[in-house]
Amino acid sequence: MRVHPDLMHILDMRAKERNLSRSAYIESILIGWCRADPRNPKLDPRGKLVEGVPSPLEQMNNNSFAWGQRFMRFSQAYHILMGTEAPQAWQTEPQDYWMGDNE
Repeated sequence: MRVHPDLMHILDMRAKERNLSRSAYIESILIGWCRADPRNPKLDPRGKLVEGVPSPLEQMNNNSFAWGQRFMRFSQAYHILMGTEAPQAWQTEPQDYWMGDNE
């Protein structure tokens, strides 16, 4: 992994707090980020796709209010982590949503 040694030290410290290896800690962060993005398919806590659930586009079409709430929470997290708003197109233009195996 190409990261600055100072960042590696921080990751080691935070991993130890959770009694995880650095690799497992980073994996949990990545899974959490992917699970937070409503454009992605549903993942289990290990990062495996959950079978038999609606795609993100189907979820948006089935309950746009709940999907909008989820996107709002993701957008807040994106703003905190990235220092800028999530692009509005991510919510309004579903061409980059996970469509499943037919992609």
